[in-house]
Amino acid sequence: MAEHKQEMALRIKEAREWKGLTQVYMAQQLKVARQTYLDLETGKTEPKVRLLVEISELTERPLTWFIYGDLGLDIIESEYKEEIDQLVQCFSCLPHAARKMILQQSIQLAKFMTEYTRSIPRR
Repeated sequence: MAEHKQEMALRIKEAREWKGLTQVYMAQQLKVARQTYLDLETGKTEPKVRLLVEISELTERPLTWFIYGDLGLDIIESEYKEEIDQLVQCFSCLPHAARKMILQQSIQLAKFMTEYTRSIPRR
């Protein structure tokens, strides 16, 4: 159990550094004291689910990655493997300009949906 807590702490730190964010910035965005955030990165405390979701959003890393590491990415890939394979197959048949346009629109749609789902009250 302690090993899992340390691994999650390392992933939180790695994600923050990968995104180029400071500990102070993270603490401010999460609305916690800097020491509280430091405790998350050192494994002194384990984040609550709400906090981990916010860290995931700030660092743009999948939530499952913080919990399962690279295995979490495999879980996502296997869940949507058939759809992803079909998408890649169709995508590869398109000319470069069409691929670029689809990617830009997909990113905009994903950002919109992310913001939209955050605005929906949870029960």
